[in-house]
Amino acid sequence: MAELILTNVENDIFDQLQMRAACFGRTPAEEAKAILLEALHGAGPNPWGPVDAIYHRLAASGRTFSDSADLLREDRNR
Repeated sequence: MAELILTNVENDIFDQLQMRAACFGRTPAEEAKAILLEALHGAGPNPWGPVDAIYHRLAASGRTFSDSADLLREDRNR
């Protein structure tokens, strides 16, 4: 696999790349690769990406969460 090295990237551009990468749970290098793939293959950004990132972060925490439907049903039955 080929290697690509970017030089002279402005600090604000790199900061934006880091923030975008964090939203998707990726490294800046992985995010740059994803941006290139999207640009070259014409795929638009995934609108569910931030939601998926939150879901994966919560799943990785090991915590369990109750189903809100059960809580709503319980409240209605009171």
